[in-house]
Amino acid sequence: MEFCNFSEEELRLINRALTFIGKKEVGLDRVFGRTTVIKTENFADECRQLARYYPHLGLESAGARLVFNTVKDRDHQILLNSEGIDGLSCVHALTTQLVHLGNLSRYNVDHGNVYRLSPEQAIADHYYEFLLWSTFLATKIATRVHALVAWHQVNGEAPPADGRYRFAQIAFPGQRIRAALTAAQQSENMSARQEGYWDLLVELARYFGCLAFYQQEPRPTELDGRFPVEIIREVVGLDNCLAFYGTLLRARDYPAWQAEKRTLRRFIVAMQDQGKGKFLTE
Repeated sequence: MEFCNFSEEELRLINRALTFIGKKEVGLDRVFGRTTVIKTENFADECRQLARYYPHLGLESAGARLVFNTVKDRDHQILLNSEGIDGLSCVHALTTQLVHLGNLSRYNVDHGNVYRLSPEQAIADHYYEFLLWSTFLATKIATRVHALVAWHQVNGEAPPADGRYRFAQIAFPGQRIRAALTAAQQSENMSARQEGYWDLLVELARYFGCLAFYQQEPRPTELDGRFPVEIIREVVGLDNCLAFYGTLLRARDYPAWQAEKRTLRRFIVAMQDQGKGKFLTE
């Protein structure tokens, strides 16, 4: 993997970060040597130019964009926005895109050019479930990598003597998921609810990805005292939502996702139906 426009300190952090990405959970061997990472000051302009040839896949962010080449043995790029991406935030953004790259390379082999999927084929091939799962896994791995690199920044190069990392305080970003839930709750009709449903699913996947580094069972209230139980119960159904989280937890790698994709769809539909029930009873 080649790097452009990074400082020596950033490269040191990145090299440390790469050691915390498990080879079994995301396969990077086939893409690692064919990927260039560029930190750019012209992020918005470059993204606009790339969109003509590489349309959005649903995995982009304000800080990073993956340029995924569907041709076998051709090179990939990861663009990082130099504005607001520095130090440990650079590590988090890069790790997220690397996970997406590894997952996309597997999906592309199985289902063909992801840029040419028709809506019907995308549904048949569980593409939307794939996007949610990759978002979850990338957030989970990036959260872990960020936390462990930060730990070493404070405690030095050597790992803990007993092999167990401990963190004095854990904070979970809940503003975006609460905003998405509130928007769904306040929808005036089913059309408005449906329009924002995908955004809600993405935020749920990201939120649960943050929690997943710290737990292996779908018990968010044990970690986050502000987990919005009541609004989740109303908007998507608490049991449905926890089952969605549990399914994502079981999908630890690409083969596991393949085994769980139909179950994942079932709970996505169940959460959607919970919202439909509100408007049917009014």
